[in-house]
This record gives sequence, structure tokens and C-alpha cells, in this order.
Amino acid sequence: MALAGVPTYKLFGEKELWPTPEPVHYETIAARSALYDWEITPHSHDSLMHIVFLQSGEASMTFETRSFPLRTPCLVMVPARHIHGFRFSPDIVGCILTLPQALLGELLALSPDLRPAFDTLRYLPLAIDAEDGERMRLRFEQFGREYAGRRPGRISVLIAILGVVVVELARTAAGMEGQGSQNRVRQRVERFSSLIEQHFRDWQPVSCYARRLGVSPQQLNASCRREAGLTAQDLIHERLLLEARRLLAYSDLDVTGIGYSLGFRDPAYFSRFFARKQGMAPSAFRRAHLAPASPRAVAED
Repeated sequence: MALAGVPTYKLFGEKELWPTPEPVHYETIAARSALYDWEITPHSHDSLMHIVFLQSGEASMTFETRSFPLRTPCLVMVPARHIHGFRFSPDIVGCILTLPQALLGELLALSPDLRPAFDTLRYLPLAIDAEDGERMRLRFEQFGREYAGRRPGRISVLIAILGVVVVELARTAAGMEGQGSQNRVRQRVERFSSLIEQHFRDWQPVSCYARRLGVSPQQLNASCRREAGLTAQDLIHERLLLEARRLLAYSDLDVTGIGYSLGFRDPAYFSRFFARKQGMAPSAFRRAHLAPASPRAVAED
């Protein structure tokens, strides 16, 4: 369901892909943010992901319905189809790479075990290791020079640098080990998550998902507990809760309408479900989200 208050862009403020032939778009943070008073309001992209490198200055981020500060220097990866926004100080130094989600598969063609690391927000502070921060700065600096230039082999160099950045981000942020059995379990949970995305409003039982994945409900539950620390039913409920938070924060639907849109036949049951999972009533969550609040220091939604 599209949210009326949350636009879906190609790039922020634009309905078309960038006009240049590169498979990735590069710009400094200041180039676009200065046009919008240093605030990129919440929006989403259907098929684009961001890699943001912030070298210095102050920044905060909204991801879905949560806001938190970004401690520079840092690296942030924003996956496709998630609501996000930023606020920057005028002295911010950094850049943003935007790439089609499909390009990620090409970059990781020889390392498919790293692919699941990019299905959720990744926030990597770099201040702890000055050497890592300087190495990342040099890579983005080189990327910017190549992007602005016209030397032979330019796109090949851009893709090579991007590939290194993507792999380092996956290694550090996801901490994956690449063992075969772990990969199979991870891939199963990833396929389950994709099915949830398609059918979470349909209230299909776990047994239905398990049958489509070719495993027993017990195997699916064990896989989910191993990878996410939650049962399969918990993951379905978490997706329902996320959509409920989105609708409460960004839509004009009343609480009853939101419950019906998510497949709840009884508005009272929806309110009890939300209060049990979120720790507050839907109406209280909406009031809290609309009221001014200080950013909370969390790394991921």
C-alpha cells in the first residue's frame, strides 16, 4: 500500500532516473541537501539503494518510524523500499552513491553469501578505527574523481571501487562467515522474508509458508530462530507491526481503517495486538510520532 504522505522517488525530488549513462549516481551531500534546507524528508525508492559516506559534520536519520543520530565518520547503507530521510548540518562533508538494487547482484556475483547483508539498514561508525575511516575516505575520493572525469575505462574503475566498498561493508556490518550450512539456512529465511512481504496481509499460516519453501514448519521455525532469534510467526507479526507503524506515522487512515487494511477483522483485536507488540496503544503511538522528539541513538530499525 502506497502511503500518501511518503513519496516514492527515483532520486530525491525526481521522478526519472539520472540522465547520465553510469550504472550508479554520485553526488556530494551538500549538492542536494543545500537545496532543501539540509533536510531530506522521508521518502522511499522502489528499486534503488543508497550508500552514504559521511566524513564530518552532524547528521541524523529517519528509518521507517524511528529517528537517530549518525556519528561521523560513518558509512550507511539504505536498502530499497524502506522509508528514510536525513537531516544534516550545513558544514557536513560527505557523499552519497545511489545504485539499482539489481546491480548489487552483479557486484556480489562471486560472493553470493554476502547478499543478505544488504536486506536491512546497515550503519557502520568509522571513528573507532581511524585506519578504516581513512581508507574509506580515499576510496570515495577516488570514486568522485573518476565520476567527474572522462578518462578511458572510467566506468570499469567506478564499478571496481564500488565492489570493494560493498564487500567491506558486508564483511564488517554483517559479520558473515560463509559456511555452507549457515548459508542455506540464511537463504531459506531470506526466501521466507520475501514471501512474508508478498502475503503478510493475507494471514497465511506458517505451514503454508513452509510448504512453499519445501520444509516442515518445525524446520522453518528452527531456521528463523537461528538467523533472527524469532519464530516464523514472530517474523510475520513483526512485518505486520512495521506496516502498522508506517500507516500510523505517515497515513491519514484512522486506527480502525488501518486494522482492516492489515487483515484484522476486529478493530479491538488490532489495538490489543499493537499494544502488546509496541508497548503502547495505536493512538498513543500516533501522538508520540507527531510530537517533536529528540533523536534516539539506535543503529538499526
